[in-house]
Amino acid sequence: MNQPERERFFVSPFFVFFTIHCAQVGIGVLSFQRQLNEKVGHDGWMSVIVAGVASHLLIWMIYKIFHLSGNSEDVIQLNVQYFGKWIGNVFNIGLVIYFFLLALIVLRLYIEVIQVWMFPLMGTWQFSLILLLLTYYTVSGGFRTVVGLCLWGVVIPLLTIFPMLFFPLEYAHYRNFLPIFDHSAIDILKGAKEITVEYLGFEMLFMYYSFIKNGQQSQKWAQWANGFTMFIYLVVIFISTVFYNEEQVKHIIWPTLTLGKIPEIPFIERMEYIIISIYVLVVFPIICLAVWSVTRGLKRIISLQQRLSLPFVLITIFVASLLFNTREEIDKLGKIVSMIGFYLVVGYIPAFYVYASFMKRFKWKASMK
Repeated sequence: MNQPERERFFVSPFFVFFTIHCAQVGIGVLSFQRQLNEKVGHDGWMSVIVAGVASHLLIWMIYKIFHLSGNSEDVIQLNVQYFGKWIGNVFNIGLVIYFFLLALIVLRLYIEVIQVWMFPLMGTWQFSLILLLLTYYTVSGGFRTVVGLCLWGVVIPLLTIFPMLFFPLEYAHYRNFLPIFDHSAIDILKGAKEITVEYLGFEMLFMYYSFIKNGQQSQKWAQWANGFTMFIYLVVIFISTVFYNEEQVKHIIWPTLTLGKIPEIPFIERMEYIIISIYVLVVFPIICLAVWSVTRGLKRIISLQQRLSLPFVLITIFVASLLFNTREEIDKLGKIVSMIGFYLVVGYIPAFYVYASFMKRFKWKASMK
């Protein structure tokens, strides 16, 4: 396929803002306060900033890796280019498995929220089947369709759910922030480690970089997206800190969702039902983007067309979602995926960047001789 024909599959650099921000603000924003509270208490906002700055640096590294690598299309080609066919494909298979697990845990966590708050008597398979059928329809439309969904997944929740978070400020206790700097730098870093997993999602840029027109020009939008994510988390942690005390947060599974119960509208008795219903526009694009990344990875590794691998991937996710039924099982899966994602972004990306920089300099020196 020549370049003019390929460009009809591309998206403008501006849309990277939506793909990254949508992938970052997922189901974790409903509950991340508990993890931060255990590590740093009311100083959690500092950890949010530290993790956000680290994510900015990691995004810069991803773009730098592509810049150093010349015309490489995606991470699949990069791994083979730098590590050889066998070792490179081991990394590639690991990434595909990670994206698969990411789609699975996001799906299962959202279904859990629906079951606990809205339909406790309905089984997992009904919700999973509906969402995965919609995923099939969306991903079958191609990457541009997924990006369009990401756009609406940012705009609509931002205009509907986000303003509701400010209602609890009527009952705010700003003294909850005192004393400031009450925790050590080590505690702040431990909290940053916990919140780093909430910034995950930008690593899928590795897979769709080649679908961005003038890829390097999209870095500013990727950085803006991460900055906006940090702003969202800061707002949420600020409101949660002044509304809850530290003891209350320990006993609430979804503190952000509980904040949604505060607004009172005469003709709507349960406002959280509206929030959960709209929140599907936050969760669904992440599932689609992760599934698209899995099918794209399979196409690049074993030359399996996406239209053929997509049904197999979705059926596997459907079956896997039925294996996790209790809160403990879901929480354990979430911790495993978070651990893999954490070491992917703080280990694999910096190591890859250092290795690519070394290889670039080594080749440059060799060419000068």
